[in-house]
Amino acid sequence: MAEKNIQLKQVLKRFPPGDRWTPAEADQPVFSNLTEGIEWVFQQTQEHDYVIKAADGKVFIYHESEIAPPEPEQPKTYNLYGEYE
Repeated sequence: MAEKNIQLKQVLKRFPPGDRWTPAEADQPVFSNLTEGIEWVFQQTQEHDYVIKAADGKVFIYHESEIAPPEPEQPKTYNLYGEYE
């Protein structure tokens, strides 16, 4: 199984009281519920994948990519066998 590189970027923050949300970097606009906030993020970014930390009042967009495995180490060569040019 390949290793994954996971990147999170906060896009929304909860604006108490209740289920109100704003952009992570601004206080406006204020969305009246989480679905409105996520729809706004989608319209801005076209992202479909989110991580929601409800207790922290944060929503992140989520990117996952595979980390390429390292190239296998080349076998050691020896001049004794005429392997060097």
